[in-house]
Amino acid sequence: MSKALYSKKSTLLAFLIITTFFLITGNSSAEEAEATPIPIHLNLKEAVKLSPETSGDLERVAIEEKHSSYESNPGAGTPASTRNKGDWKNMGTWESDSVSYDISLNNVMFNLWWVEDLNDEDYDAALDLQWTVYVDGTEIYQFTDEDENRECDADQGASKDEPCEYVATPNTALSTTLSAGQKLSVQVEMKAFQAIYIFYDNFSRDSGMKVVTNAVIFGNTGISGNSIYFEFIEALPTNSQNTVDGNFITILIDGIELDNNQQPSGYPKVNEGASYDMNGTQIKSVRITWLNEDKYAKLEQSIVSFSYSRKDASTTTPVLINVADRLASTVSTAEDEGILGLPGFEITVVISALIATSFIRRKV
Repeated sequence: MSKALYSKKSTLLAFLIITTFFLITGNSSAEEAEATPIPIHLNLKEAVKLSPETSGDLERVAIEEKHSSYESNPGAGTPASTRNKGDWKNMGTWESDSVSYDISLNNVMFNLWWVEDLNDEDYDAALDLQWTVYVDGTEIYQFTDEDENRECDADQGASKDEPCEYVATPNTALSTTLSAGQKLSVQVEMKAFQAIYIFYDNFSRDSGMKVVTNAVIFGNTGISGNSIYFEFIEALPTNSQNTVDGNFITILIDGIELDNNQQPSGYPKVNEGASYDMNGTQIKSVRITWLNEDKYAKLEQSIVSFSYSRKDASTTTPVLINVADRLASTVSTAEDEGILGLPGFEITVVISALIATSFIRRKV
């Protein structure tokens, strides 16, 4: 056989094998992300941070702070027992990390866990609250909520262990955008006839603000043997292990929600996923992988339940993602369908191509 024919065969063989390699590993390039806004809750955190992250530690104690604004005996001739609410008292300004890509913010809602000073029975609080939102220190939105009937004391069955949750949706809408690198912050002020306690930054006392935003975007899903993964990207990075430990992000297989804490050792896995393109910027995703132990389960019919907080929170509800709608790859195990499920299979393909080509050329 002529040298030219051997050369053509070797070239064709190498081309076919390497093509197979690229078909299998075609996910390595940046994916396109669908930027559909969803509601997320931004928590008031310790060290005056603002973040979607909720602690997954169920034993974590909420931060407790006492604030007061009232004035007694304001002005000559006024009885000492008389009070007014005084001026607005700043309870803090909480600031986010810089966003990693351009985002939009809409439809704000505010919430705060609080209780009156139960040792002061002379007045009801009649709590007023003022929320001011900033982007890079510039005010973009303010909501003032005054209510002479807002109380939270023993008459409402309240205590420090059972505080009240204030929830308010303003009549005027928040609508703004943040460019990559900018920071969001919120200032909370109060006025009341008596001191109050506020609570924040734990599993059940999730004070903060809810917005509809594309600050988190869902990526691809994939099935490999008896494991299944889900990817998402974040403009405001969080410790995703917290969402797993707290059972905030879970998976439903055949209609049954798996308890992350009951998964086999090493699962769910939380690691880096594929890169996604956001307006020309490559953003690395977070990948969560669960292990399914039911060999009869229909994994492609699974549903991911996504939340940054407890499932019964008053502010947001979990977002459900059908695995089949975002399925990027399905790879069976070696036991089921040969060697495609083996680790390092793609590298083996390339090495085989080189060896085969070399062997054919040596025969010339």
